[in-house]
Order: sequence, then structure tokens, then C-alpha cells
Amino acid sequence: MIEYFCKKWKAIKRANNIRKIKIKNKNKIPPYLKNNSFEEELNYKLWSTKGARFSASHRNHTLNKLSSKSIGYLSAYLIIIGVVNLYDINLLGVEIFDNQVGFISTAFSVLILLFSQLESSENFALKSERHHSCSLDISELYNRARFTKDFTTNPLTKQGELLQISIEYDRILKKYENHLPIDYMKFQLTKPDYFELSSAKIKWIQFKYYGKVYLVYHILIFGPLLILIIIALSKSNYC
Repeated sequence: MIEYFCKKWKAIKRANNIRKIKIKNKNKIPPYLKNNSFEEELNYKLWSTKGARFSASHRNHTLNKLSSKSIGYLSAYLIIIGVVNLYDINLLGVEIFDNQVGFISTAFSVLILLFSQLESSENFALKSERHHSCSLDISELYNRARFTKDFTTNPLTKQGELLQISIEYDRILKKYENHLPIDYMKFQLTKPDYFELSSAKIKWIQFKYYGKVYLVYHILIFGPLLILIIIALSKSNYC
């Protein structure tokens, strides 16, 4: 008898645990999927893809500007090094010899040439324009979907319009290059409450976005100057 009640108690406990897990997983379901509605899911896909593609356009536009600035700064550093050597200037207390100038100039020339070729192959300006065009095309479909949701009362007409919007949405996606996961994360930052982003998650996305977009270019722009300052400070402390 005791064994029977123990098995019964374990079965009840197991059923309660399963019920809790189901409730917990149900709460984790995104809002647009809770009602299992094709209309809501389509509306979300249009809205999120539109926002992510706008973010991708902005990211590529930023990369294009940073790329041009980096090449400009590296070229300026190359010229400055040559001028310093030509006029025998003691820059920040750091004496640069002729062989060092030759090596640095050659290294910077190779770096600029390689970096220019790599950056030009990325076509950031073209990608920015195409992502922007894609987001505008999806924005038109999103407006149509919203209009259909609010003003179309006939179920059959509404169903046909939503199906047509879904087909056109798939066609648009096939025409354009996909955005990166970081673009969707960046879009989430515009609606942190909707996506239930914690402060730590927001900071992590911002940190990841900086590393993905800005870090390399900031190193190229400010790195040589920072190295020169560190060398100058180390020499002054040594003296």
C-alpha cells in the first residue's frame, strides 16, 4: 500500500513539473506566435525585417565612411613620417632614423594598398543602398498589411491579400542580400521593452556592435598616434 501511494505521489509530482515547464515555455513564446495567427506572424516578419534591413543599411553606410577615413589617416601618417625625416624633426621626443623611416614608410604603403583593395571589394556603399531599397520595398508591404488588417472586413478578400503580400515578401528577400545577425540585434535596441531586453543584454549588444563596426577602424585611425605617444612616454620615464 505504501509503495502504491509513493508511486502515485511521484506521478502527481512529475505531472506538476511537466505542467510548470509547459507554462514556462509558453511564456517564452514570442508575442506574434502566441495566437498562432498567420496575419500576426506575417506582420511581425515584415516589421522586423524592415527594421533589420534599415539597420544593415546604416551599418554599411557607417563602414563606408570609416573605411575612407582610415585610408585617409593612414595616408596622412605616411606623409607625416616622410616630412619628419626630411626636416629632421624630433617628434614628441622620439628620434626616428633613416632606416626606420624607410621600413615604416614601406609598411604603411603595403598596409594602405592591401586595406584599400580589401575595403573596395566589400562595396559598403552599394550594400548600404541595396539594403535601404530592400527596407523600402518591405515597408510598402508592411503598410499594405496594416491597411488590410484594419480596413478589410471580408475574410476571403483579406486572406487573398495577405497571401499575396507573403508571396511578394518572399520575392523581395530573394532579390537582396541577407542582413547580419548584428543588424537584427541593433534593431532590437529600438524596442527594448517589446523584446524584453535587460540592461546587461543592451550593453552586450552595444559592445558587440562596436566590435563589429568600429573597433578595427578606430585602431587604424588612432593606433599609430597612440603607439608614438606610448614610446615617447616610455623614453621620458626611462630618462
